[in-house]
Amino acid sequence: MSTARKNLAGSILLAGALGAPFLCGQSAHWDPPGGTLPVGEVSQLQLVFEDCSPDDTPAPPKVDGLTLDNQGQSSSISIINGTFSRTVSVTFAALLSRQQAIEIPAFSVATNKGQVRVPAARFGPAGATLGPSGVALSTAVSSRMEASPASVWAGEVFDLKYSIDVGEGYYPNWGRGTFEWDPSPLVAEDWSQPEPYESNSNGPRKGLAYHTRAIARTAGRISLSQPTQLVNLSVGVSGFGFFQERQYQQFSVAGNPAELEVRPLPPAPAGFTGAVGEFRIASKVVPTRVSTGEPITWTIELSGTGNWPEIRGLPAREVSSDFQTVQPKPKRTQPQGKLFEGTLSEDVVLLPTQAGSYSLPPLDFTYFDPKSGEYRVITAPGASVVVETPAAATAPAQAGPGPAVPAITVPSLEPQAKAPEAPSGGLGDPLAPAGSAPAPLGGPVVAAACLLPFALAGILWGVLAFRRARQTDPLLPRRVARARLEATLLAIRAAPAAGKAPLLIAWQRDSAVLWGIEHAAPPASELSDPAWSALWAEADRSLYSRDSLLAPDWVARADGALAAKKLRPFSAARLFLPRNLFPFLAVALAAALAPGLLAADPAELYGKGDFASAANAWGERLGADPLDWSARHNLSLALAQQDRWAEAAVQACAAFVQNPSDPASRRQLALACDKAGFVPEPLDALVQTGPVEAMARLESPGGWQRAGIAACALAAAALALALSSAYGRQRRAWALPAAIAALAISLAAGAASFVGYRAYGIMADTRAAVVWRSGTLRSIPTEADVSQKTTPLAAGAVALVDKSFLEWVRLSFPNGETGWVPGSEVLYIWRPPPK
Repeated sequence: MSTARKNLAGSILLAGALGAPFLCGQSAHWDPPGGTLPVGEVSQLQLVFEDCSPDDTPAPPKVDGLTLDNQGQSSSISIINGTFSRTVSVTFAALLSRQQAIEIPAFSVATNKGQVRVPAARFGPAGATLGPSGVALSTAVSSRMEASPASVWAGEVFDLKYSIDVGEGYYPNWGRGTFEWDPSPLVAEDWSQPEPYESNSNGPRKGLAYHTRAIARTAGRISLSQPTQLVNLSVGVSGFGFFQERQYQQFSVAGNPAELEVRPLPPAPAGFTGAVGEFRIASKVVPTRVSTGEPITWTIELSGTGNWPEIRGLPAREVSSDFQTVQPKPKRTQPQGKLFEGTLSEDVVLLPTQAGSYSLPPLDFTYFDPKSGEYRVITAPGASVVVETPAAATAPAQAGPGPAVPAITVPSLEPQAKAPEAPSGGLGDPLAPAGSAPAPLGGPVVAAACLLPFALAGILWGVLAFRRARQTDPLLPRRVARARLEATLLAIRAAPAAGKAPLLIAWQRDSAVLWGIEHAAPPASELSDPAWSALWAEADRSLYSRDSLLAPDWVARADGALAAKKLRPFSAARLFLPRNLFPFLAVALAAALAPGLLAADPAELYGKGDFASAANAWGERLGADPLDWSARHNLSLALAQQDRWAEAAVQACAAFVQNPSDPASRRQLALACDKAGFVPEPLDALVQTGPVEAMARLESPGGWQRAGIAACALAAAALALALSSAYGRQRRAWALPAAIAALAISLAAGAASFVGYRAYGIMADTRAAVVWRSGTLRSIPTEADVSQKTTPLAAGAVALVDKSFLEWVRLSFPNGETGWVPGSEVLYIWRPPPK
């Protein structure tokens, strides 16, 4: 072959290699392309694109019984034998909720290379198992829906209970505890908050129970829909040592099929409008004596428990034709979240046109009582009304031909003025009136009360000065060294020959201190006493010569030398030296002059609008004392002024927990949490109205603990008084009643302290911390792209900090879940962050 032909062939091969990517066909397929999917277990399906990429997030066709949630996409590039290929994979979390085969129909996706057809994929159902153990999901988790009673009347309010439990050892993570359930054809209230419970059926199990109420409108046999709930179960442990973490797998647990028998109501009597339940009715007529043309209000009020969604109104009322009527719309009042409890009131305004005595007839209301299975009639009593002729001065206003309504004014029918709106929560509310001021005390009492603190301060001053005199004694190091020498000689006496060397070194070090020698390694000649000099030389010879033996009588001679070495005794008169009295005078002087010596007060910076500097100053105070609740409150204000509402909210939460009785801390908590968009879960219940919550807010958790300690002390004193009376030590008539009263008070105070402390929940723990911004909970303390479990973490979450590693802290949640977050994303309530 000629050189020109060889060059042409090479060019063709090179062009073919470079054009290979454009000659390959684009395609898309499911991975796996078919097979089985576990029912109730979240698994992964990938939509793979070969040599193309989708223009937008692919949306597969909806399939009944299959849920596909996009989890993101990844891409890879490979070159094999000169062939270039690029793959884009879109990952979906697949959940098959029914025991049935499904098919994902074929569909088209717009890509950068045009429309690509995705072929259909067929999957059959398979049993879900827990990780590599092979344990069936139905063995580990079970859920039940129960109606009580199982047979009801149409329209009867009945209870529904849903429960889910997990076998011990799977450490369930319930998430938010919510589940999906279609109430149709029932009408149901919202489910209650989950209540944890434990059972021993089929071994130890832990679970959650929910309650609600419902009604069935029509008779027949109803199959209740199955609830489904997502649960994370532990399927093993990964890592080792400090980084050991549990591995969780997500499952969708379906409840058991349940049926409800709904019986039809018996034939209804006349006047029955469909009400089923227990009801009460009341009637009120005001006033009962009026003049013609003046309004009379006749109010009927129906209340009770029953099928309120089916009750439209009250029966019509009959009145004399001498009355003209104005009937507003009925007013229905129901508690929040309660569909089957309520009150229905109707106000009818009567305008009499003729004088005379009238009787308003009673009103009957018929309803079905499901407990007795019978219809009942309740009656709202009527009333007698006297209509008088108006005074002559008002007669012209009543004149006029025909049946037209008299030209009168009915106050109850006029539109009422709108009440003024309350001030903004950020401005605060006026303080409530305080109690009476204490009565003035007598002159002698005031003088004694004023002099007593000074006397106690003088005593304290003398005690502190004496302690400082002892600490500043110039012979103190030598006295301490002498005491150590006595212990060292005892140890040398009992130590074996091989263990005497370190003790001899300690003896030499303390001997040098005792003799006031500052040389690091003094020779024996430095010691002016011949006995000590000889002992020092023998110690050197034992330590540093080949002959390491110590003379048998060395310890005895050292004891004698130490006993002969006397130091001047300490003199208590040293406390009057200026250097011992001065520090406390300096403290008092500094306390008096401190306000003037401060460079800038944070409150002044705040008033000048320098919010950043004020926040830094209050932050420094918190670094020195994390329990300074007022500094936390002020820091929250400064952060709020900078629109840093998330940080302001967590600081306000900490200030509230440390001092919940202060109105300013409560007001700032409400405002900051409203702006930040979150309220930590323990405080969400604590800020509600109620006797227990109001009592808990009287003290902080630490205050309730101290109240409990005081209650225990009072109880012990009461018992001691009762025992003293029983044994004849206190034969007083008042002793036993006083002991009983004190014991009752201590029990009440102890119960209050227990309830108040428990109301704060996890926030009463000194390790509690609040997450102030949304982030990610990681299984390993690093942001590196390694294989680890991550969970979204919402702002406002409260957990315990049980470990720290470099700049990371590990959070432990009440449901057992743990994970790592940067320490800068959490705020400690009771202590400074770890260093």
